[in-house]
Amino acid sequence: MSGTSLDGLDVAEVQFQQTEKEWTFRLVKAQHFDFPKSLSENLFNADKHTASGLVQCDLEFSRFSAKAVNEFKTTFDSKATFISSHGHTIFHQPELGMTHQIGSGAVLSSLVGSTVICDFRSQDVALDGQGAPLVPLADSYLFSNFDCTLNLGGFANLSVLGESLAGYDIAPCNMLLNHLSNEIGQKYDARGSLAMKGKVEYSLLNRLNEISFYDESPPKSLGKEWFETHLLPILEEFKHVDIYDRLATCTEHIAIQSAFQLRSNKTCLVSGGGTHNTFLVERIQHHADTKLHIPSVEIIEYKEAINFAFLGLLRLLEQKNVSSSVTGSTKSHCAGAVYLG
Repeated sequence: MSGTSLDGLDVAEVQFQQTEKEWTFRLVKAQHFDFPKSLSENLFNADKHTASGLVQCDLEFSRFSAKAVNEFKTTFDSKATFISSHGHTIFHQPELGMTHQIGSGAVLSSLVGSTVICDFRSQDVALDGQGAPLVPLADSYLFSNFDCTLNLGGFANLSVLGESLAGYDIAPCNMLLNHLSNEIGQKYDARGSLAMKGKVEYSLLNRLNEISFYDESPPKSLGKEWFETHLLPILEEFKHVDIYDRLATCTEHIAIQSAFQLRSNKTCLVSGGGTHNTFLVERIQHHADTKLHIPSVEIIEYKEAINFAFLGLLRLLEQKNVSSSVTGSTKSHCAGAVYLG
């Protein structure tokens, strides 16, 4: 799993078991592999590459992924039977019928020697869906004891569980906070300590809350292009505001938008790197009636990898792994390209 936070690659070995009533999982081992600075920068700028440059970036990322998986398998003597790869999102504009995740299944399968399932989003976009988020269906199987799940990643997104399965992106999260933290030489706002130094600038907060995306009804999803088009101009407009005040304001913005979407749920499992931002979680809980449940560190950091492992398993079983009620596609379907090892 590689997300928009661009911090690295999450590799998890997961065992699944099906009973008559439910699916269960066990996280066997998990490891995070930091991206080299050159690869991280290459991925960040991938949407601006030439065609050949994008192909080279794909190859670099795929080889890095294969090296990480091989190292993981050796270190933990892994007996995993297949690899499920989310890849790394470069373009995501489903309204234009376009989404693209790099991470060649052919390269990964060849270098690791295992069956690979990848490219989970393209088919859904071809069926007029958003292609995202995909984790709600996995959540409905693996975390059904909660009313909803909240992932605080590059973007904040929600899975609403139960009979009427739904899921959608809420707002920018780590992508926004990391962007601001970089201004003062920090990769991210650890525990929200930077935001805690500032105060909310309400003119900026109101401007952010007025963004039209928040008034749109699901299905809906966000991408880097949206961030650059809708968020960066606002941040530039308020460049004169103290950086700590901007961080405090953007943290409050994420908290308000997240809490608003939680309003009709009783219990919520929170995961993703943003969960370590305790100030952000506290602000979400301040605005929400929903009880936030913070799981183990392993679930916080590897839940997305667990989910995509499960979606890959459903693909191999030829069962539906994308829900039209979440993505808005014309039908629920079984998605993912398979490369046999």
